[in-house]
Amino acid sequence: MCGIVGILKSNSLKNEAIDILKKLEYRGYDSAGISLFEKNRIRTIKSIGKISELEKKSKKFSDKNFTGIIGHTRWATHGIVNRNNAHPFSDENLTLVCNGIIENYLKIQNRYIDIPSHIQSDTEVSFYFLSYLLNKYKNPDEAIKTFLKTIKGNYAFVIFIKKNNSFYLLKNGSPISLSHKNKSFYVCSDSSILSNYHNKIYHLKDGDIVKINNGNIKKLNNNSKISFEDNSVSQNPYDKGKFQHYMLKEIHEQPKVLKDTQLIYGSEFFIDFKAKFENLFNVDKLVLVGCGTAYHACMIGEYYFNKFTNLDVSSELASELRYKNISNNNKTLYIFISQSGETMDTLMALKYIKKYKHRSIIITNSLQSSMVREADVTIPTYAQKEVGVASTKAFTCQILSLANLSLEVGKMNKVISHIDYKKNIKILNLLPVKLKNLIKDFTPIAKYLAKKISLVNSCYFIGRNISYPIALEGSLKLKEISYMHSEGFPGGEMKHGPIALIDKDTMTVCINPNNELYEKSLSNAQEISARNGKTIILTSAKRTKKAGTEMKVPNLPKENFIDTPFIYSIPLQLISYYFALNEGTDIDQPRNLAKSVTVE
Repeated sequence: MCGIVGILKSNSLKNEAIDILKKLEYRGYDSAGISLFEKNRIRTIKSIGKISELEKKSKKFSDKNFTGIIGHTRWATHGIVNRNNAHPFSDENLTLVCNGIIENYLKIQNRYIDIPSHIQSDTEVSFYFLSYLLNKYKNPDEAIKTFLKTIKGNYAFVIFIKKNNSFYLLKNGSPISLSHKNKSFYVCSDSSILSNYHNKIYHLKDGDIVKINNGNIKKLNNNSKISFEDNSVSQNPYDKGKFQHYMLKEIHEQPKVLKDTQLIYGSEFFIDFKAKFENLFNVDKLVLVGCGTAYHACMIGEYYFNKFTNLDVSSELASELRYKNISNNNKTLYIFISQSGETMDTLMALKYIKKYKHRSIIITNSLQSSMVREADVTIPTYAQKEVGVASTKAFTCQILSLANLSLEVGKMNKVISHIDYKKNIKILNLLPVKLKNLIKDFTPIAKYLAKKISLVNSCYFIGRNISYPIALEGSLKLKEISYMHSEGFPGGEMKHGPIALIDKDTMTVCINPNNELYEKSLSNAQEISARNGKTIILTSAKRTKKAGTEMKVPNLPKENFIDTPFIYSIPLQLISYYFALNEGTDIDQPRNLAKSVTVE
């Protein structure tokens, strides 16, 4: 989940590396470091915490006369968060950074006496191992090849060896891209960032060993040519504007990005759907795959496909799918969802199903990501860059993509009528205006409810049918940015165990759309109130009587089945945001988390 950068031959090595690391901070912010180098020396600077701390320390040092730099921002996997475990690791001849996990590092550590036994970091073990190989082999290229044959795992390394004044890139699983122009080179684990520097890019392939020496590039592992391609995907400005946090800005951006996404789907992407996708959807079964928030989008998509199509559909956690035996039935289509397109569990699950020759779709916000290159078809979301770790606008754009896709398949297979299709598309087209008003109207309510939640010890979320995954997502938002204990449950399951948790010091948010399950869901809320549990009921239904422990909440806008997830997700995002704001947590970069999970 770490971010890595490398630059050769720039007039502003340090400033550019720090700038890129700031943009990579979403991948981890436990520690950071840089190594400046040239053919006679290596200088390494490391710090604990965010990039701003590294920036302060690095101001004392000049990058004059150095020819290159590598940098790293860390999300800790092996070894505690301290300066010793921060990257880069370096000595007088070698410096390196890594994104990923070396799975056999303990075997390597136990085998070679040159590697200290107290080391906890898999990357530091790899550093000592490579140092040993460089001493063993006269030719550093041979040392690198042996290193690559020995280590196992998913990783991307950026390495500088002073002995032959060479720069090496190694990849297996984790993303790493290279751009260059004339004699300058830029390396980054997020390819979209590189478009700010060069418009040509090479995405390393698994098993690649790329060597750069004196401006020359070559592959050590084979004789294939490195083919650079246009890099047209650019970064959006990292600007909070008038908002205190990126998360709040991104909540408010949802009406616009949903409008943009729906416009492109309706005028371009899904035009002539049958001609474009009929063969792809000539299947009996759909499997939706994701992790975290993306998995909740999968669950919502499952309800959409269940309602609008006649396909057998299920949802799978990516981290579990790849360890299951799956059918060889070629009538199964897998749909993967990932905001970054680099989520390691999801990427590995995608590669796993490809071994069985299954067809695949990736729904993503990142069009130059690894999953785009692996999947058969890419369905873009147009959420623009999402900086806050807690996903908001990327989540609702994923739901919008699934809603459109299910309607198109249902219409193509003649499961829904043309009238029902047009009716639901109209609802989606009107959604941005409805959500813009909802954000405005619900913000003061969210602030009020956030204060009420601060009076309890735990918060639970319940919902039924398509509201159940919304409950899970609401709970996840609250716990990940405020650290409050929170759980989500199906409303009907409360009496099968979870209701034992209810007492006067708990709050339960009941997601209760005005549909055929309204009365049943209301009964679940009343069962909680009867046990002195405080409740918040979110509904569009008009009610005259409220239970004694129920918080007073105005009605939400009238919902339809297809827009229910949007109308009920945004209030939960706002409640979580304002509660975390009251708690004083780091909302955009909550502890122990990273935006892009690039390790298993």
